[in-house]
Amino acid sequence: MFFLALAAAASAPHYDLHARFDPQGRLDAEVTITLPEDVRDKSFILSRRFMLEGLDLPPGVILAAAEPSDTPVDGLYRYRFQALPGYQGPMRLGFRYSGPINYPDDNGVTAFRPQGYELFIDHMWFPVGADIQTRFTLDAEFEGLAPDLVPVGQGEVTRTPTGVRIRRDFIDIDVPLVAMRGLQRAQAEGVEFFAPDLTTPRATYYVRHSEQAARFFGQWFGPLHHTVRMALVRRERTMAYARTAYTVFPERPGETPPTEVAAARHAAHEVAHAWWMLASPLTDDFWLVESAAEYCAVRYIEATMGAEEAERFLAEKRRVSAEAGPVMGHGRPNRVQLYQKGPLLLVDLERRIGRPAMDRLMVEMSREADHTTAVFLRLLTNIAGADAAAEFERALHA
Repeated sequence: MFFLALAAAASAPHYDLHARFDPQGRLDAEVTITLPEDVRDKSFILSRRFMLEGLDLPPGVILAAAEPSDTPVDGLYRYRFQALPGYQGPMRLGFRYSGPINYPDDNGVTAFRPQGYELFIDHMWFPVGADIQTRFTLDAEFEGLAPDLVPVGQGEVTRTPTGVRIRRDFIDIDVPLVAMRGLQRAQAEGVEFFAPDLTTPRATYYVRHSEQAARFFGQWFGPLHHTVRMALVRRERTMAYARTAYTVFPERPGETPPTEVAAARHAAHEVAHAWWMLASPLTDDFWLVESAAEYCAVRYIEATMGAEEAERFLAEKRRVSAEAGPVMGHGRPNRVQLYQKGPLLLVDLERRIGRPAMDRLMVEMSREADHTTAVFLRLLTNIAGADAAAEFERALHA
């Protein structure tokens, strides 16, 4: 997986991003995107709340179209760039724009709030590949961050007096950043964890099980090659999300802390995304992101808290997913199909083919460059036979 990642990074787009924030949350940004030499036609989307102040394009590269778009969310502009016949070298696309960092409809995750910043792709604040799955390496520089903000990001993170620099030599679809006041830091093997208070039960559970899950999955899939950074942030919406080597957990003010088993499952699921992140978020192959990570979390619960606890966990999934409908065949699966039915199908597959075969299947799949159902079924055929693959494919569509 590590060597596949190196090869993918070497041939991926690269972003040079310079962002400046003022105390009111206004953003001024300059982004240069260098595309691979074989790319001659590419579209990007950016929120309409930003005013585009200029495009810097090399001679021979044109803006072929600029139009409003409401896909995949409302309020975007889509920019399409093309290289003219005879153009040589990579396309370098420069964007200059400004506007409010806060999205009008932030779905409960406000980018700029009194505690600081929480930025990720849903805010559509940087030029995003219109397919929402363009992965890139990154050099980013953020200015205008108050000295008391504690930054959490991917890769090499260097605090400066007025901002932070991030260098990411591995690919991802996002430029995620948390920069909050009062974050405390705990370090464990393979994991750095940040929280407003590391002594709370919630933080204690997450720190413990993030470290243990990183070790558990490292023994299964191979060692982590990047430190996984995790941040616990306080906000109303209880939505967690993971990127490569980066996870954000929510904490609602006044919320009852989770049980340890619930926190362990959550931490393990998010850590598992270090290996299960590559499938398209826009297609029914997305079960290979969320269902696979949830199956891994079930295995972690069994290994650390016992088979009986894991069975209780699975029984609830069976109850919730009784009327879930098919995982595949209708586009991106819904939450019940992704988090409840999909992992159950993997558990049932393990029981049919045996754990050694399932472990081999998951390891080989985690090392594939393309995470698609077709690749998974091919590997399953090689390991357990055509009948097992056909039965599992039927279950995905049942």
